[in-house]
Amino acid sequence: MKKILLFVVAMSVLASGLPAQTMEASFDAAKMRERVKRLSADDFEGRGPGNAGSKKAADYIAAQMKAAGIKPGNGKSYFQNVKLVGIKVDPATRLTVSRGSDTKNFKFGDDFVATTGAQRSNVSVDADVVFMGYGIDAPLYNWNDYSGPAEDYRGKVLMIMVNDPPATVEEPNLFGGKALTYYGRWTYKYEEAARRGAAGVILIHTNESAGYGWNVVRTSFGGPRSEIFRAPGDKTPYLDLMSWVTNDTAAAMMEQAGVDFEGLRNKAATRDFRPVKTGLRVKIDLKAETSTFDSPNIVGKIEGSDKALRDQYVLYTAHWDHLGIGEPDATGDRIYNGAYDNASGVAAVIGIGR
Repeated sequence: MKKILLFVVAMSVLASGLPAQTMEASFDAAKMRERVKRLSADDFEGRGPGNAGSKKAADYIAAQMKAAGIKPGNGKSYFQNVKLVGIKVDPATRLTVSRGSDTKNFKFGDDFVATTGAQRSNVSVDADVVFMGYGIDAPLYNWNDYSGPAEDYRGKVLMIMVNDPPATVEEPNLFGGKALTYYGRWTYKYEEAARRGAAGVILIHTNESAGYGWNVVRTSFGGPRSEIFRAPGDKTPYLDLMSWVTNDTAAAMMEQAGVDFEGLRNKAATRDFRPVKTGLRVKIDLKAETSTFDSPNIVGKIEGSDKALRDQYVLYTAHWDHLGIGEPDATGDRIYNGAYDNASGVAAVIGIGR
């Protein structure tokens, strides 16, 4: 979403001195449609990072940039290689939640999905569960869910709600109102918890708060995923457990804890919320296939003509990867072609460049 916002802002800067009709007429709709179809073709294998199809897709994008008159980003090459780690968790993994002698087991894919930021093939977590509300520390909004003592969350598994706290009548622009701020993104929730020394995070999914269905979470986190490789000595904080659960799973866990789930949600939407120790303990043994590989950013440059401004840059970005090959759909098709996400964005960026 932030990339989309950047795209819109940057486009408004470019178009500020150009009539809308001229701008629109300069786009080749047929060529953009052709690019979308080609990037989402089966032989590109869903552009999964590191797979053979993604390498073909990268070459295609670079060739299209060249054909559009866009120069290589560093003057010589369109490619900026980034070392990544691929992680695929065993779908037989189970999540065990206990309170005293009361134990519940949850099924990977249907009830939860999980991965790890440890970049290892075997990771075990056995820790207390703390309900952390929205898991936000935002001085700009005078909001801090981590204001309690560090022992409330350090080494614990934190249950966190997705999205921002809702705006109120008194504060209609709280956390951007209806807009999604970075504090509401699932990436921020993981990053902040890692900085605080948590062992793991369980995000609570609802269609409304996430903006997409459980099928998206299941596909994205239940299948292969990639992250930037951490070199030896890298001190960047990470989580041993990065998980999502369905709302039904979260409700079952809160019932097991004897906690009023809706009451917790309502309390979490206020500034005086404090972390809640649930009395639950989570245990999970993550076994994963891991691999290390290079995957490129594809960077092009169009030089400006104004001598005073040519050293300033306007960025247009789109992610060119997708989910690759995963679980089959109802027809047995296992290729996630990614025409909308995000072949269309790549085609738009190349179109702007042209």
